[in-house]
Amino acid sequence: MADETQGKIIRLLDALGVEVAALSVGVAALSVEVGALRTDTSGLRGETAALRLDNASLRSEMRSGFERLDRRFDRLETRVGGLESELGSFRGEFERRIAPLER
Repeated sequence: MADETQGKIIRLLDALGVEVAALSVGVAALSVEVGALRTDTSGLRGETAALRLDNASLRSEMRSGFERLDRRFDRLETRVGGLESELGSFRGEFERRIAPLER
């Protein structure tokens, strides 16, 4: 009976050895896949960094464009302000000269 029990234990140990070997192969295959995923991720990191640089350059271009627009609007406001004062003096002069003629 001891030989029979010993035989069962050896068969179970053999079955466990086969299962452990199969799991080792599976783990090795998974580690290869994880390595490939890491490589893919590093490529994505590079692309992300490039997109961030593009985004930053677009922001700086937009900022400089808005600054140019602000300067132009300031100049335009200065011109319009001068025209308004000229128009106001023209209206005043017109009212002073023409209004008595209309009455």
